[in-house]
Amino acid sequence: MLELEGAMNSENVIIVGAGVAGLSLAIMLAEQNIKSQVLESRQRFDGPTSGVRISAEGVKVLRFMNVDSIGEATKRVDMRLGGLSASFSAPEHDTAAIIVTRLALHEQLMKRARSLGIRVLTGFTMARMTESANAVEVTSESNEAMNGTLLVGADGVGSTLRHRLNPGHRSTKTYAGYLGVGCITQDEEKIEMTLHRYPGHQVGIASCGKVNEAATKNSIFMWTHIRMPEGDAKRATQTSVESELARRAERWRPELRRKYDLYTRDADRMLAFGPVYNGKPPTRWYSNRTILIGDAAHPYGPGGQGISMALKDAKALCSVIARGFTEDEKKKFQASRAEEARTLGEAAQKRNSKDSSSSKWGILAEGVVMKAVEIFSRGTLKF
Repeated sequence: MLELEGAMNSENVIIVGAGVAGLSLAIMLAEQNIKSQVLESRQRFDGPTSGVRISAEGVKVLRFMNVDSIGEATKRVDMRLGGLSASFSAPEHDTAAIIVTRLALHEQLMKRARSLGIRVLTGFTMARMTESANAVEVTSESNEAMNGTLLVGADGVGSTLRHRLNPGHRSTKTYAGYLGVGCITQDEEKIEMTLHRYPGHQVGIASCGKVNEAATKNSIFMWTHIRMPEGDAKRATQTSVESELARRAERWRPELRRKYDLYTRDADRMLAFGPVYNGKPPTRWYSNRTILIGDAAHPYGPGGQGISMALKDAKALCSVIARGFTEDEKKKFQASRAEEARTLGEAAQKRNSKDSSSSKWGILAEGVVMKAVEIFSRGTLKF
């Protein structure tokens, strides 16, 4: 546990954004007896959801917050490349990563926050803020005012606070070139994370546990990318997406095709899709009484690490606040978190910028390479 200075217990932290970063920060602050309140523009958090992989490091943060028993553990990734396959396991000493739906994760974070007495105010759209030497005030579009001693912007890529700290930089989003697609359907069979490569595209599939707390059965999560111009991605509909998936499924291996057929027959199936964007961190993350966290600080591109980054951000910022929110601590926070985001983001962007091989021979060549990696690594990789 963190060692606190007694004076820090008087802090009242306003957190704008009830996503993973914001709720996780509030939970960890509460466990250190530091008061916070969370402001969220959305009224509801339910509806269609997608899945996400949380790394071993992210799972450790969840356990630190006493948020666990969600999703499905995965310590292996299997690859299917034409007629070849390769399988890699995480090192034995590593905590298992998990595949979980965003909805299930958010439900458990909200449940933990409520158990700690954290106030989460929905329907609060931040319009303006004022900052003095010792306090901050946030005002909503309906003129409701909230006062605190510190302000954290955890409201995503379009963060209002980010814009205030970096005037003139309204948007740093760059279209990544494709539509991200996620399908969820009920299935009790345990499936380790498996990546199927086909000419022009790849498909991932894994067990993800229960979609939400009310679900009675486990589900699986399937994901893929559909390359298209940004305008087409913005105009995509459920009908157009499922039509493209059906066309691709005609070429899939029988076991993958069976899972897609299961999805099409499930009346409660969920489909999530949308244009995928990369982003660049802003120059300025903090001022005297304010600071950014999560995608508001370092909009993370595609690659599956965004949720884990948000969890680690929250833990690091909790430590900064507990130690006095000094200029030196804030500077170190920005430097360290920006560096990790840059490293992971560049790797993910490079990985996802490449089209899958367009021919069966190309897929076969990839399979030979991965088989060699499996042999030389003895089937053990950190992922």
